Amino acid sequence: MRFTSRGKVVIGVIAAAAVAGVGMLAFTGHAPGPIQDIVDKVTGAPSPCPLTGELRAPGKDAPDRPVFAVKVENSDDAYPLVGLDRADVVYEELVEGGITRFVALYQCHEATRVGPVRSARTTDPKILVQYSDQPLLAYSGAQLRVTKAVDKANIVSFTETSANDAYTRDDQRVMPHNLFVNEKALSRLAKKQGVDLSQPREVFTFSEDVPTPAKKTRTVDASFSTAHTAEWRWAKGRWVRLLDGSPMQLEDGTTVTTDNLVIQEVAVTTSTILDPAGYPSPTVDLTGTGKAWILRDGKRIAGHWTRSSLGDLTVFETKAGDRIDLAPGTTFVELIPKETGEVTFG
Repeated sequence: MRFTSRGKVVIGVIAAAAVAGVGMLAFTGHAPGPIQDIVDKVTGAPSPCPLTGELRAPGKDAPDRPVFAVKVENSDDAYPLVGLDRADVVYEELVEGGITRFVALYQCHEATRVGPVRSARTTDPKILVQYSDQPLLAYSGAQLRVTKAVDKANIVSFTETSANDAYTRDDQRVMPHNLFVNEKALSRLAKKQGVDLSQPREVFTFSEDVPTPAKKTRTVDASFSTAHTAEWRWAKGRWVRLLDGSPMQLEDGTTVTTDNLVIQEVAVTTSTILDPAGYPSPTVDLTGTGKAWILRDGKRIAGHWTRSSLGDLTVFETKAGDRIDLAPGTTFVELIPKETGEVTFG
């Protein structure tokens, strides 16, 4: 039997993988990352989206574009929200008065309407710098000390002032809860500005296999404060966000759901930055280590997170020290304060 040059390379790669005991796994896409990457490149397999571990579409490579973050309000005045269903990853963070806001990350898919868009916080750059050396963030404004923190982190800001063509005001809603952004238009503006347009770093790892040990879980109540609790329920193969006991719906009727729910317990202190109502802004520490729970496939994996510095990736591991893989798909990260928060599972 004769092989082409391409065939010889493939055989060589698979032979090397077999020595490591993972040869057959390479064909199914479940080999260890480095080996799988080599096999995929040689065989021409499409590359998955870096923040979801999924293909954008059958046979299509991940889009060659950066991650774009949008700061989204989370309050009664802002509902219904728009565009969270198009995000690869969504972070929920504590802000003033015990309420929360979202940081929605878009890379695999774009969105033409996201919001309501609100102001930045010092937590935002701490989240984003692990994804890129030059993160892109859309927000409506910020206190001066927050703006300095954003600039210091080398974040490229896209506000209503600097990227006016991408923003619109919805006359059917009350200010300041009526600002929306076209994330797809922001991507076009970023290209014109010559910013770093490379794909984001792969913060999470993915596998179809559920890590062990894992415990069956159907409900999650993640309390940020006495003023706010994020409620989730497992239904029809996904985690469903609840609002007042019912599935939380977006403007177009889409329910807020996710494949992975990450509960990350973080240290939170009070800063001297005050909002217009006089409430102090929280300072969220995203380095060090803390408790973590990964919820996927209707199961819960207990462990911890570590991040040595803001320039490093956040790593999630089991109590035994094994890396916790997420299910291929979207992810929602709850940054729960360890001082005032509480998490219950059912």
